[in-house]
Amino acid sequence: MLHVERRKEILNKILKEGSVKADALAKKYEVGVPTIRRDLKYLAEEYGIELTYGGAYAKESLASQTTVEMNIAQKKLQNLDEKRIIAQKAARLIKDGDTIALNSGSTVELVLDYLEDMKSLNVITLSLNVALKASTVKGVNVFMPGGRLRSISGAFYGKDADDFLRKFNIDKAFMGVLAVSIPKGVTHSSLEEIEVNQTLAEISQKCYLMADYTKFDKISLAKMFDLNIFEAFVVDGKEPEIYREYARNNGIDIL
Repeated sequence: MLHVERRKEILNKILKEGSVKADALAKKYEVGVPTIRRDLKYLAEEYGIELTYGGAYAKESLASQTTVEMNIAQKKLQNLDEKRIIAQKAARLIKDGDTIALNSGSTVELVLDYLEDMKSLNVITLSLNVALKASTVKGVNVFMPGGRLRSISGAFYGKDADDFLRKFNIDKAFMGVLAVSIPKGVTHSSLEEIEVNQTLAEISQKCYLMADYTKFDKISLAKMFDLNIFEAFVVDGKEPEIYREYARNNGIDIL
């Protein structure tokens, strides 16, 4: 294995697991401990990991902080400029004739402001607010599940919602999220919403993460997605550099 590939793997391991031991890495890659130490020194200089006598670990600046969910009205007032940048980028990925999914949240709702010249676009959404707005866009056909409405997010969930979603084949799913971290992936505060979002990802050919800079290095109650399910991270350009490196190492586009 080339040293470049080995260093990518070691960096990913540190980011996901928090720390590594030099002797264990030397055994895994069948190289000497001094070689691994050189790798770790390089990663410390380039990506800010912390060296220890026997290995390395992710600094506190890379650790995730817990976050709480705001209601949909509060979300709409937060980081509006960044969300519009993200929404415009996402809208450019959508082609006439697509079947897309917009899960819920203020960022995915803004995508609808930037759809132009659509003759026929199918929009499947979990969100009551997104559905109402999509219904006013020319050329858009709206599909929304039943089930129980979660008032804080305006999203439907439950078995009825899940069964409804599984009738569809989705080209592109655009996922607004609450919290993103490299060790924990995408996490969310509602177990009910996690289940229907996972179904959306399962039935979609491509999934896109939509997150402004405040969503990174955060964790919530339970895991919703691994980061490697995403075709691309659609971001505002203010996200931590370590996520750009993670994306490059794992074949994920940064838009």
